[in-house]
Amino acid sequence: MKNKLLFLLASFVTLLLGPGAGHLIVKEWKKASLFISVSLFLLVILSFKFVSSVGRETLETIESFQNADPLAMMNIGMESLEKFKEIFYKFKEDNSTFMLMFNISFAALWAYSIYDLFKKMRSAEKLKG
Repeated sequence: MKNKLLFLLASFVTLLLGPGAGHLIVKEWKKASLFISVSLFLLVILSFKFVSSVGRETLETIESFQNADPLAMMNIGMESLEKFKEIFYKFKEDNSTFMLMFNISFAALWAYSIYDLFKKMRSAEKLKG
């Protein structure tokens, strides 16, 4: 029973934090590092695609948000976030196929990570019983 609760907790943590997080709880270090590495790889690909697609406009928006005076942060920050939101929606429109493939890949990785935890839980129960 305790083992089952541990795997359920690990699945919940994976659901909340991302692929590989639950594997850290059940001390499957190799699988955790694999899932986390693949997740980071997908996010790096998305980041490169995003920056290369939107170019200089995005970098200027991010810089204006980072260099804002703390007292004026609210106004500048809101303007920058609104502009960034527009840039991101334009990126999603222009790269809809890429975003679809990214979303499918990331969701499949996430789902497989949770499935792997349940598979491990079942095999642990069979060994026990």
